[in-house]
Amino acid sequence: MANDSSLVLPTSIADSKCATDSSFRNKICCALISVVLFLAIIILPLSLKKVGSTEFGISYTKYSKQLDDAARSGGLYTGPPGFKFIKFPSLYITADLPESTCVSKDGLRVNYDVTFQYRMEERDLKPAILKYRNFENWARIVEVAGNSAVQHACSLFEVSNFQNQRGVIQSTMEDYLRIKLEGVEGSSDDVGVYATALSLQLRNVDLPSEYREAVSEKQQAAEDITLAKNQRLQLTTKARTQLLSAREEAKKINDTAINEAEVLLTEAALKAEEIEISYRTEAEVIRGVKEDLGLTSEGVLAYMTTRMYSEAEGLEIVAGEPARLGRQNEL
Repeated sequence: MANDSSLVLPTSIADSKCATDSSFRNKICCALISVVLFLAIIILPLSLKKVGSTEFGISYTKYSKQLDDAARSGGLYTGPPGFKFIKFPSLYITADLPESTCVSKDGLRVNYDVTFQYRMEERDLKPAILKYRNFENWARIVEVAGNSAVQHACSLFEVSNFQNQRGVIQSTMEDYLRIKLEGVEGSSDDVGVYATALSLQLRNVDLPSEYREAVSEKQQAAEDITLAKNQRLQLTTKARTQLLSAREEAKKINDTAINEAEVLLTEAALKAEEIEISYRTEAEVIRGVKEDLGLTSEGVLAYMTTRMYSEAEGLEIVAGEPARLGRQNEL
């Protein structure tokens, strides 16, 4: 009995030990699996990042301070835990400059409202990140550069040009915007601000009130001058018409006077001729009477006096004393 029990006891102890070791290993395996799954759940999201279809992105690992060289576009990418993408829009961006003022060439302030479009090229993404760190800083610098371009272009034109050369001014602003954003090849800043200018719109221009008043007064003066010229033309035409009418009337009066004068002269000439003929005839009659009757000149006068008395009707004669009214003795 003793031998049997001594043999059985070690066997049961050994089986118990084996069972205990197997359970411990399982627990360790489960724990390891749990840790691995836990780490996978935590690390996997940190190792996956997405770039939108309208974005550019460059991966950056903050722990190692590593910035990738290649830009990525839309898709899901893996990387070391804790990395991220510094993203920029890949489509065009619209910037509305706040309403501001610029100084024209002739020293007047002009209010303007400008909008322009630009974009980031893939080749310029890393240099822009190295210089400006992120999109927000870069976009702010681009707007500052755009405002500088508008100010520069504004200073090249007089305030009157903003009324009649607005298209030229907008084109000049766009040219200076392209220089500011893209730089000038061969200059010290040939890359600008790593942006590509697309277009610019000069949406509104508000000229200074002094200029508007001056223009209004000038237009009013021009209208007054035009009105005065028209009135002068009307008055000149009226005066010329009156002058022509007066000349025609004077000519008419002159022609009438000449005709009447000619008629009067003709009548006078005829009357004078008639009188001359009458007196000549009467003189011939008197001479004939004188010769036929043998009268002297005194006798002829007496004859004519008597004849005059006889032809006068209602003749009344008042004569003083002594009066000699007859020439009978001279006959």
